[in-house]
Amino acid sequence: MKLFRIVITLSILHILVSCAGPRGGLRPQDAERVVTHKVEPGETWDAIAEEFYGDRGRAGELAVYNGQDTQGTPEAGSGVRIPLSKNDLRSLRRKLDAASEYNAGLDLAAKGNYAEAIERFKHVLEIDPIFSDASFNLAVTYQKLGLHRNAAAVLEDLMSRFPDNPGYLFALGHSLYHIGDLGGARETFSDVLSIDPGHLKALFSLAVVCEKMGREDEARRMWVEYLELDPKGEWAVEARSHLESLLRSDRR
Repeated sequence: MKLFRIVITLSILHILVSCAGPRGGLRPQDAERVVTHKVEPGETWDAIAEEFYGDRGRAGELAVYNGQDTQGTPEAGSGVRIPLSKNDLRSLRRKLDAASEYNAGLDLAAKGNYAEAIERFKHVLEIDPIFSDASFNLAVTYQKLGLHRNAAAVLEDLMSRFPDNPGYLFALGHSLYHIGDLGGARETFSDVLSIDPGHLKALFSLAVVCEKMGREDEARRMWVEYLELDPKGEWAVEARSHLESLLRSDRR
């Protein structure tokens, strides 16, 4: 499993003590600080509200504060004003602290220092319990150490919040397989494919699990499907070897 890095960069041009703006849900006099954020290409009001407030529901009032249409998108390269209350500032600082710890954890994991990386990811989750990338990478790091029960526990919690995320599901199936829960792994890999039918790793893994469970007809179908989707890919030779072995056993 791979570790995924996120880099939180707040494109702040400068900090203002006050700022004029349309009256609405966000009012200049309520702000402890007002910052100006440079809009990145493709960035939306939803994304900006999520970045600064952790709440996409505040996108509309942020657009109004900047005198813009709530249904539109801010112009790339322009500066939009972000009023921040004391609570917003505290939340934003926690978010930045969590991101710093998170990236430190990734650096440790990249160097193979998994035990310390785990402690960093745990600390991230103490700061921000809903930091999903930290939870996912905590699980991945547990997997690197072969601690699949720990990984599965983290991933099951993630799945309670993100039931349709194929990456989290696949990682859970991987850990279930390694702790010997073949039935759970088969069900989980099947769930991945119901969300993303072209998920090659899940298809390959499902074929392996079915073969190991003695479900040979199902395994054959999976191997054939895999090879139809990826006849010359990284794992095609291994998939073809499995299929040929099953076909030989049928002829005996």
